[in-house]
Amino acid sequence: MIKNRWSKTIFLITGKFKKISTLKSKLKNSLLYKHKVLILRIQSADVDIDEVLHVIRKFCKKNNIPLILNIPDKFKYKADGYHLQASELNKKLSVSTNKILGASCHNREEILLAKELGCNYVFLSPIIKKYDSDPIGWNNFFKLRDEFSEIAVIPLGGVNEKNAMQESFAGISHWWDLQNF
Repeated sequence: MIKNRWSKTIFLITGKFKKISTLKSKLKNSLLYKHKVLILRIQSADVDIDEVLHVIRKFCKKNNIPLILNIPDKFKYKADGYHLQASELNKKLSVSTNKILGASCHNREEILLAKELGCNYVFLSPIIKKYDSDPIGWNNFFKLRDEFSEIAVIPLGGVNEKNAMQESFAGISHWWDLQNF
């Protein structure tokens, strides 16, 4: 079952950066984790995507880390997989079945849409209150995870190594904001 593939995986989502030197420095933090997938998340046009992809692909190849893209026009670039925003779940997509496909979800309806698209995993968020978020909490997370047992439901949002209630989780600040070693 594909779901078991993610049972001990930490999904490391990149945070904000403007300079390639910052990206390179932050990527080193990912080496602290054993079973990981790197998700390149870019939301603005402040960076040269081609340059960023060159750097991150080289890093991922050297360290044998799967790379998933969550960037503008993601499907025009080669990667191990692609991550969809909740707003993209209603679109008709044709993604190769040998690619990893994931999605950001916030409720049961979005998980259902992701499942229908053939996603391998979904991030369900936010789990824990952080900033101004309205968290769903661990009880609701486990209820939805159990309801959708055929797809990997991964907690995101305020989750880190200290408070995760399962081995697999996703996050940004728990690794991106570490001091570089």
